Amino acid sequence: MKASERFRNLLSGKPVDRLPVIEWAPWWKLTVERWLSEGLPKNAAATVGSLQEYFGLDRCLQLSVKNRTKNTPKEPARGAGIITDEHDYEKILPTLFPDVGTVVTEERIELLHRQHEDGKTLHFLTVEGAFWYPRVLFGIENHLYSFYDYPDLYRRICNEYADWLIELFRYLLPRFQFDFMSFAEDMSYNNGPMISKQLFDEFLAPFYKKVIPVIHEYGVPVFIDSDGDITLALDWYASVGADGMFPLERRAGVDVSVYLDKQPQMAFLGHFDKMCMKHGEAAMRAEFERLLPSMHRGKFIPSCDHQTPPDVSIENYFTYVKLLREYAELVTHKDTEIAPCPVFSENRREKI
Repeated sequence: MKASERFRNLLSGKPVDRLPVIEWAPWWKLTVERWLSEGLPKNAAATVGSLQEYFGLDRCLQLSVKNRTKNTPKEPARGAGIITDEHDYEKILPTLFPDVGTVVTEERIELLHRQHEDGKTLHFLTVEGAFWYPRVLFGIENHLYSFYDYPDLYRRICNEYADWLIELFRYLLPRFQFDFMSFAEDMSYNNGPMISKQLFDEFLAPFYKKVIPVIHEYGVPVFIDSDGDITLALDWYASVGADGMFPLERRAGVDVSVYLDKQPQMAFLGHFDKMCMKHGEAAMRAEFERLLPSMHRGKFIPSCDHQTPPDVSIENYFTYVKLLREYAELVTHKDTEIAPCPVFSENRREKI
């Protein structure tokens, strides 16, 4: 099977020859530096794709797109914002929302097609979500106050951003068929969502109900990228038509088997506890054994639950990839009935 066919079949509830063997996130710089000191060839570390090939992973390449330009003010410090109120937003507005044809050029689209030709590469598109993007503008602390202090501005920011994204999708998605896309959100941490369902329904849900149907028109599954405990947020994003979530961080206490019960039409990526990787093959095999029943149940692709930390030797990482492939080849779903993701459901429009 080609990589795209395998991924699409899996999310459609159809048989596969095996699960994808992918890493969705690039590796930590410190991790790669350690591996270079342990014999990793420099040319193998040149790009994300070359490093994936070196380790024997299926290629999974990300295109990240933002709506800022070189003229948009930079945050004065990490976590600080670039606006406080509507007056500030008006000032930076001319620096936002560049022409979509300049954001992803025809040359870049041609490169995507060349990378995709051999059938061994998954491509996914990433944009910021309705929680992440306003946080960039307001800054971490003021963003959480902004739901109450500047509700009309928050809605305006999300509406104008949604309009630009729809323009981007109408331009880009007919030109290249991404295997999936993700909205960067990080709305949850170890104790669950950072906002209530009431705030989600009032501020975030309208954004997603506006943009997800457009993405689905082009047959592209939509994943939500949120760290932490997403147990509550999972249902919220399902209600607006999301097809899946990742990375399911084990140390936040999440459990993919619970999610498969709660939202069987959704797909999940990640959940392999990165903290066990340094302990060697026995520990990693035990972790895969924990995940195997969920792998057999449905649309779950095991992968490192975030970037591989620098305490993992190159030898242990090779062992991880070997085991990942071994367990991926145990799953074909030939005799299993699995509900398709919303994007592949015949009545998807009625669900949103």
